[in-house]
Amino acid sequence: MLTSVLHEGPWIAGFVWILPGPIVLLALAGCGGFDRGPSGEWEELARPAPTPAVAFDPAMLQGLPEPAERFLLWSIEPGTPLARTVEVSMTGTIVLDPERGPIPMDAVQVLTPSDGFIWSARTRGGMMRIRGYDRFFRGEGEMRWKLFGLIPVMRATGSDVTRSAAARLAMEALMMPAHLVPREGLDRAPSWEEVDDRHALFRMRVAGEEVETTVEVDPDGRPLRAWAQRWNEGAYERFDVRLSGEIESDGYRIPSRVQAGWRLGDPDEFPFFDAELTEVRFR
Repeated sequence: MLTSVLHEGPWIAGFVWILPGPIVLLALAGCGGFDRGPSGEWEELARPAPTPAVAFDPAMLQGLPEPAERFLLWSIEPGTPLARTVEVSMTGTIVLDPERGPIPMDAVQVLTPSDGFIWSARTRGGMMRIRGYDRFFRGEGEMRWKLFGLIPVMRATGSDVTRSAAARLAMEALMMPAHLVPREGLDRAPSWEEVDDRHALFRMRVAGEEVETTVEVDPDGRPLRAWAQRWNEGAYERFDVRLSGEIESDGYRIPSRVQAGWRLGDPDEFPFFDAELTEVRFR
């Protein structure tokens, strides 16, 4: 997400104050929209499943670990067409600089686990107006962010960004439960393994990364937490997600609140993301 921008925080704050007033006002007025990434990629990822799509049948879950079966039965109504993609709107807070604390943000995302994602966000309130996106598409990750939507403050590509984005794509398949249902011909198909009566893990291979995501579910199958080892500045670290609430659309039900960070629950934890999903569309 936006965590790599935090290293630019003090420089950005100082730069804002030396900008001429009219330029600041014009920039603030013009940075309200979302930057949805390179031309055509959002539309490609948002392309719906072929018609007619395969309908979900609980029999498809035969042989899965019992916690995984509970989770998928909680998530998908029988007879629901298995979607290819989901588009999400959210609002919440994000930490760009640990010394400044969380700031408000809004975001939209398109997620297609077989192909990639684009997460586009904008901060709001005060003078720190940053807009941009994180993406993973055609096997490559990228982060690009601009102050006021005009002044570049961070762009990152390369193997480190791709490795981190690959784990993120795998973990976020939890927002697209159709992708976690076993079936023939599914690109980046997951494999499930039981841990105990409350936990199961699924494996996905993305851009050469073998990502193992462990999911904790309650007795009804509602997902509560998930974690995986994710590449972060030269080493693997535990990335944690806490899940609560629920939002329903198109025959699907997923958690509505997402809290995320590095090593949550440890003494050196770094929680940096807290968002409520306001709209979801599965296609």
